[in-house]
Amino acid sequence: MPLSRRTFLGGGLAAAAVAVTGTPLLSGCASDKKNQAAANLAVKLPTYQRYTGVKPDLPGTDLVLDGFLKYPANPIRAITEKPGDGQPITFMTNIPGAIPPAADKNAFWQALNERLGSELQISMASNDEYSNKFATRVAGGDLPDVINIPPSTVQIPGLLKAKCLDLTEHLSGDAVKKYPFLANIPTEYWKGCVYNGGIYAVPVPRGMSRTSLPLYRSDLLAAKGIDNPAPKNFEEFLALCQELTAAKQNRWAWTRVPLAYIRQMLGLPNGYAEDGGKFTAMVEHEANTDALEAARKMFAAGVVNPDTFSAAGSARKQWFNGGTAVFDLDSFVAWNQYYADSTAGDSFGVNMLDVPGFSGGEGKPWMGAALNNITAFNKSSKHSAETLLKVANWMAAPFGTEEYLFRKYGVAGRHYELKGTDPVPTKVGVVETGIGLQYISDSALSLYWAGKPAVPQNQHKIQQKIAPRLVFDASYGLYSDTLSKDGARINGVLTDLENQIMQGKKPVSAWAPAVKTWLSAGGDKIKAELGQAFSDAAGR
Repeated sequence: MPLSRRTFLGGGLAAAAVAVTGTPLLSGCASDKKNQAAANLAVKLPTYQRYTGVKPDLPGTDLVLDGFLKYPANPIRAITEKPGDGQPITFMTNIPGAIPPAADKNAFWQALNERLGSELQISMASNDEYSNKFATRVAGGDLPDVINIPPSTVQIPGLLKAKCLDLTEHLSGDAVKKYPFLANIPTEYWKGCVYNGGIYAVPVPRGMSRTSLPLYRSDLLAAKGIDNPAPKNFEEFLALCQELTAAKQNRWAWTRVPLAYIRQMLGLPNGYAEDGGKFTAMVEHEANTDALEAARKMFAAGVVNPDTFSAAGSARKQWFNGGTAVFDLDSFVAWNQYYADSTAGDSFGVNMLDVPGFSGGEGKPWMGAALNNITAFNKSSKHSAETLLKVANWMAAPFGTEEYLFRKYGVAGRHYELKGTDPVPTKVGVVETGIGLQYISDSALSLYWAGKPAVPQNQHKIQQKIAPRLVFDASYGLYSDTLSKDGARINGVLTDLENQIMQGKKPVSAWAPAVKTWLSAGGDKIKAELGQAFSDAAGR
């Protein structure tokens, strides 16, 4: 039963799962939900045991990431045995870049298989296409051994229970120490892996590394004599964007309208806010009208690429890398990815803008999503849970180890050249290594770019600056059945309206009645369910 992205996000996956498993993804019984919430709270999360084998040049905190000015000399090979069992292991994932050469034409992939001791067979799709592919595979009952599950997946609990291994006995408490690099993932990230009264997945951690602010082409700004852009309010920010736009020369300030950034200027909540156990959604905040009016003003001023509303995310990234746009609203992960994808040579430079208050002072940056995805293991896999966890542990070996060096950079002489102790990727390396291993498991990001110590220094500097002002999403780790089933659909209506308003096709005054409809269509129920989950957690 093929599914479109719209039917998948709108609940089609739930119907598909009934066809595949014979049961709904999640029972609608209130007592079942309450019992499940209690069972989830009883789960003992994996013990955090920080890896101390590598010392950072720029030490982090519980929020700021560790930074390294160069790759450590003589990196430690931390895992001596091959994690695989000799049999092929299948995996499906999204990838952020172009589809790389197949395994038979990819020296990195071949070397990986040798190191793992099992052939890793990967089914890939671009970021833009992965939701469709994932939905179709679920609907067809055709799931691999290792499954990259997006956090937005409809009714995750039922999917995990029906199709995936319960990993609790292998990971709960001190049991995780058998897999030391999974134990090196902080406890906070494991909260998003607990469903059905057990630990059903391995986290792919992000957090601060996914915090998104305006990335800018520092080389293009420097060419205009701007070395340290620091607008003090929205009007100065808009004036800077106008200065950087030259439509006749096919250059615009922005890849897209930075509505989320404007909302941070205005101090709006990050997703959901909690006060006294009651939840409110960001979309309810009265300052949304100011944010939408400012966003509409930006688009009308012509500082955004006019094709933005019809372009895919991959096209916007190409605009930024190619110099068609100067700004892109994205994360520290994207910051590094832009360097990986750049073909502009040594002149290419990226930096990040802080967020000012809309009318002055300081804005409130939103902390990035805790997880990129969770990775579950197929209940029908012929591999043992221990084998698949060993592979995930190998993928999570942190910066400074020999395993990390290979996983991220490949084989010396083909995929990278050493400059001092730094692995500098070759063009072949960029192409062949992009096979999505980071979505099986990963360590927390370290701030580093080979041969360019200014990159981690700039990243560490902006993280230190924004850390005290970060706003967190209060809904993280709390499950709402309505949000899972209907959130994408009802949120999609508001997103469509935002796009219409920003293009001037609908008035800003259309927002308030749309939010009332959103509340009655499920928003009020979502808030109530989050409040109940919060109350249950508080009473643990």
